[in-house]
Parts: sequence; structure tokens; C-alpha cells
Amino acid sequence: MKKATRLARAPIRRRARKVLHPDPNDGLGHLRLPTRKASLDLALLGLIAEVPGVSGYDIMKIFDLSMTHYWHAHPTQIYPTLDRMQESGLIKSRNVVQRDRPNKRLYTITPSGERLLIEWLESPFEGINLKHPPLLRCRFLGHLGADGAIAVLKEEQRSWAIHLKRYREIEKDYFADDKGYRDVNAMFSMFTLKYGIDWMEENIKWCGWAIGEIDRNRALFPTEKKQTGEKAATN
Repeated sequence: MKKATRLARAPIRRRARKVLHPDPNDGLGHLRLPTRKASLDLALLGLIAEVPGVSGYDIMKIFDLSMTHYWHAHPTQIYPTLDRMQESGLIKSRNVVQRDRPNKRLYTITPSGERLLIEWLESPFEGINLKHPPLLRCRFLGHLGADGAIAVLKEEQRSWAIHLKRYREIEKDYFADDKGYRDVNAMFSMFTLKYGIDWMEENIKWCGWAIGEIDRNRALFPTEKKQTGEKAATN
């Protein structure tokens, strides 16, 4: 097995994988069934493979900088997960004594961890089991009336704008020097950041569209119908 720094070229023995056969008339061909699902363990394995001898503190910093826009993990989850991964033999650690500073533990991926990481990276497309709280709430905004629904969507739009501002700042700080990518991992990190930027821009755009639709269709809301009927009766 190659060292972690050359993980992308590490040869592994490919296993036969099951395939799902959709309707042969759909023109899409065969889909492989997922064999391993994404997890915080695998995310941490990938980070440790990129930076052998990385501390838990630096893992959290890298995670917050490059992954929180698509994979949520609370900081309190990371150290217990690292301990569990070490017990499973996926990573190893060594303690470093520091003067005038707390000692730190440095993590390195093991050959078993490399094999697991490559197996996951080569596994079939997993897709997502989507849970989108804003969309779930959106489904029932009619209960708030037109103005209430618009107020909720304006707040959501501001929230997406805050996320977009942060992602743009990351892009400016790390990817806007026109000097190309420093390495292959930086390139793929930018791919995920670009996805996040595009997603936030689309969310902001969608909120504006939805607000306009509500405003144009106020008559659909029961409270608006009632007010319209009362005005007609008065006249």
C-alpha cells in the first residue's frame, strides 16, 4: 500500500458489485447499488489521509473551513469519532509534548484506513436521503397568510445571503489568486465550495421568486378572501 500522501494512486483489489437494472427502455443503463454510505468517519479519514500527522484541533479547523457547507458535524462529535476510529485500527496517533502549551495528539491513517477510504471513494453513487427543514416548513406556510409567509421567506433569504457571504470570503481568501490550485485536494475542495456558492445563489433567487408568487396570488389565502368579501359586502 502506498503512503497516505499518494493515496489517489494506491492500487486496490476491485470487488464485484451488484447492479440495479432499471427499465431497459429508459436509456440510462445500469445503476450500481451503494455498498458503503458516507459518514463522519469517512470524512475524517479523508482529511487525515490528506494531512498525515494532523492534530484534532487542526482537523476541526479544516472541517469547518472546507466541509461544513455540505456535511454537518458538531465539534463534540469529532474527538469521540477519532477515538473510535483508532480503536478500529483505521487511524493511529502519537502524543507530542509541547513546552508552555498543552500537549497534542497527531493522527495518521493506517493501511486499513486507506483501504476503507478507497473502497468508499470507488463505491457506487449513493444519492441523498434529503431532509430539508426550510422546504418542509415552506410546504405549510399558507397557514400564516400572505404577509406571514413573505416574512418567513425574507428571513430565509437573508440567512442564505449570510452563508453566501461566508463562502465568497473563503473563495477570495483561498482560491482567488489566479495562480491555479496548489494541489489536487485543493482543486476538489474548490469543487465543493463552488457547489455551495451556486446553491446559495439559487436559494436566494428561489426565495425572491416565491415571494413574488405569493404577492401575485394573495387571493388564494383564506384571510385575503375573507377581507375581500367583507369589502365587497360593505360596498
